[in-house]
Amino acid sequence: MQATHLQLIPIGIDAWRVVDPGRGPIGHVRVGRDAQGEHFSVKRFHPSDRQFHALGQFWNRDDAVEALLLST
Repeated sequence: MQATHLQLIPIGIDAWRVVDPGRGPIGHVRVGRDAQGEHFSVKRFHPSDRQFHALGQFWNRDDAVEALLLST
């Protein structure tokens, strides 16, 4: 993971809130499972409309968090 300053706070089974201590919550990562295996869905929080927008699905949590970080 590129930014070690981000915090992943558990918000349920297989779900984390991603928080930048300087800016607050920036998104969510959730685990999904299907016939192809485990994947991680990412949603980015947009303060302008106060909604979460899907960024995609990734094969591991570190890649999912990095995509969230790079989407700023």
